[in-house]
Amino acid sequence: MDYSNLVSSFDGKTIKLPVTITPANKAIRPAQSFPQLILDTGADTTALTREFLKKSGYGKYSKSAIKKRTAAGEVELFTCDIGGLTIANQFKFGQMKVDVLENWAAHTVVGVIGMDILSQMTFILSHEHGKFMLTNRDVLDLAKLFGNLSH
Repeated sequence: MDYSNLVSSFDGKTIKLPVTITPANKAIRPAQSFPQLILDTGADTTALTREFLKKSGYGKYSKSAIKKRTAAGEVELFTCDIGGLTIANQFKFGQMKVDVLENWAAHTVVGVIGMDILSQMTFILSHEHGKFMLTNRDVLDLAKLFGNLSH
């Protein structure tokens, strides 16, 4: 199976992937800039900046029922229900709840992809080859490799 369209170069630093959000209503045009999300395997939930959500027409936020552990300690976040996301121009996710990031300084990076999305996919990172792969397809050779390692 050809995975070449799912592989991108990796500079050994932060992995950023383009994102589009389903606007809150059809009258809102998608952002003309090129917003990106950071891959964050330490985040339970995908999170978007309040600024990006507002530009996309979302303004109804609810206080999360649970505190989240972050690198900065425990915090209470707001959440927002959105109509959907498309990551890397090909992976579509429908309605979902996202965390709301406050006071985020970056303007092209508008949030993080958390394990709520990543757990539905396969991702492989090779520093040696400088490549990163993200897919929602079965990777047969990988299944064989992990099957052989479980003995």
